[in-house]
Amino acid sequence: MIYSTKHLLTFAIVLFLATSGASAQPFNRNFMAKFSQGDIAASLIPRDQWRPFPRAKAEWERTVPEATRQLLLAEAEQYLNKPFAALPASLILEYQRSGNRTAYEDVSFAKREQLFALVLGETLEQKGRFLPDIVNGIWSTCEESYWGIPAHLYMQRAGAGMPDVQDPSVDIFAVEASTLLALTDYFLGEKLDSISPLLRKRIYHEVDRRILTPMESSSAGYWYMQKGSKAAPVNNWNPWVVSCWMASLLLVEPDQQRRVRELQHAMLTLDNYLNWLGEDGAIDEGPSYWSGAIGRLFDALNVLESASGGKLQIYDQPLVQMAESYIYKVHIAGNYFINTADASPTINQDGLLLYRIGRSVNDTTMRQFGSWAYHYLNKAERNPVQKDFSKTRRLWNLLAIRDCAAEKGESAEPAEVWLPGIQLMASRTPEGLFVASHGGHNAESHNHNDVGDVVLYAGGEPVVIDVGFGTYTAKTFSKERYTLWYNNSAYHNLPVINGFAQEAGAHYEAREVAYRKSAKVSSLEMDIAAAYPAEAGILAWKRNVSLDKSSNKLIINDQYNIQEVTKPLTQTFMTVCNAQIDQPGRVTFEIPNQKPVTLHYDPAFWQLTKEQMPTDAPDEKRLADNWGHRPVWRILLTARNRKKSGTIRYIFQQ
Repeated sequence: MIYSTKHLLTFAIVLFLATSGASAQPFNRNFMAKFSQGDIAASLIPRDQWRPFPRAKAEWERTVPEATRQLLLAEAEQYLNKPFAALPASLILEYQRSGNRTAYEDVSFAKREQLFALVLGETLEQKGRFLPDIVNGIWSTCEESYWGIPAHLYMQRAGAGMPDVQDPSVDIFAVEASTLLALTDYFLGEKLDSISPLLRKRIYHEVDRRILTPMESSSAGYWYMQKGSKAAPVNNWNPWVVSCWMASLLLVEPDQQRRVRELQHAMLTLDNYLNWLGEDGAIDEGPSYWSGAIGRLFDALNVLESASGGKLQIYDQPLVQMAESYIYKVHIAGNYFINTADASPTINQDGLLLYRIGRSVNDTTMRQFGSWAYHYLNKAERNPVQKDFSKTRRLWNLLAIRDCAAEKGESAEPAEVWLPGIQLMASRTPEGLFVASHGGHNAESHNHNDVGDVVLYAGGEPVVIDVGFGTYTAKTFSKERYTLWYNNSAYHNLPVINGFAQEAGAHYEAREVAYRKSAKVSSLEMDIAAAYPAEAGILAWKRNVSLDKSSNKLIINDQYNIQEVTKPLTQTFMTVCNAQIDQPGRVTFEIPNQKPVTLHYDPAFWQLTKEQMPTDAPDEKRLADNWGHRPVWRILLTARNRKKSGTIRYIFQQ
């Protein structure tokens, strides 16, 4: 329903009312700038005294459970006498020729896992049997022309194609390789010296040449290190790169003055990310990227805390506490999360990471959510430590296993959520209906054109869905991004108006956004007309998404006014349910082991069809994985008439 001003006064709380899209101007918090170079110099532990992780076998035995140590040793043993794969030019060029990213990435990422497993096995066992293979891994890594991936070669001055070894550009995977070699030096330095003193010298040379010097001299030239704007947001690359840069610097750099100077440099760059986050700490990249965004922020904060004996830390800042809580605020049930932007609907969260973060910021909900995730979401995993790219995170997770496992934990399923920075609301009824909707704009990081989208779950099972993102290819981040159907608003739960879907860009946004809640109703209202091109001729399209908790109903009202109607209006609802459409005015969504959910619509206004979406193209593989290889359906309503104005209502009820 469309609420009058008088009606609005009956709401118990009016939480947000705005006349434009989500704020996208950086704040001037500058948390890191508050630490002077003198503060850093006085706090930073010298390299030869810093012990972030155990190095003695006995210390590992005291800290990490026997079963976990045996699993890690078994993984290392798989790589005994196994050669490290080459990364030939043909594999690099494959991306340019076909757009395929995975051919190169699968080999490169596997090499990093191989070396890390061997290093961890040797430091746990201390017998020397893994050392010959570790030396091969060090040398193979150092001999690579580029530590990043071909999809990121656009950052070098020569542009995409082959890597220019005289212009080592820094991407998120180059810094991962750097951190891996730095950790190898940390754990096995003396043993490497006994084989050849040139090994550690080579490690330092490559880490310095490829990462430390480029960051020192030209970090401001990288887009991900700059201050953000609505058209060019700061995304997860900033904390990802900074966290690895910090770890690499502090682990291998012998010059204490450079360690202090460049650590401050990295900290000030991290401020660009901290200044970019809204006051609610929410990220616009979706929960799949939380681990690589806020999780990476905490990777950086962990390095600072450890390397300074706890003197360089900002865990008590409200923003930091809000940022960590985002992940449980967007939790639906089980391993389902609200999947805006390039996010998967299902995420097996790293429970150990969540637990450690909750402990650091003194958030009991987060700590318990982490322990719950550790026990229940990852119970099928033999190794309790997830194989995240971040090697420092995995090491710190190892040290937290005993404490995390000792707690039973509790799932976090908030009854109400409002994140004004990204204009995302979520609400659930006591009977188990869950709805989420958001406004925002179409220039968000890893954006989908989806302003005004809605998702609906019942009893923790998907009913109306955001399909999610596909397998990344060259097309994903090109001018053809929105020709991929799952990135286009026509395949979100939105209307196509006069044949026009939404457009990409910062000014394609929701306006007049209002979130309201009371004991009986939670709603999000917005005008999504500006998300469409001017050619669509939309004067207003006011969408109201209301969850009536007293009657267990989701009601979507679209009040619209169009200059001229040249093509039939359509409305899409995406689902993985078996949807029955035989009865006019009703769509019945069948849900395993539950009562069905019924969509009521006006059959006099709409003609309804159903089509199965493709999920077998190379870029669609992840879509199939997202939903357990269930068929993905598009319920398409097509208007029978061409009215220029009116109100449309959709009612979902279980």
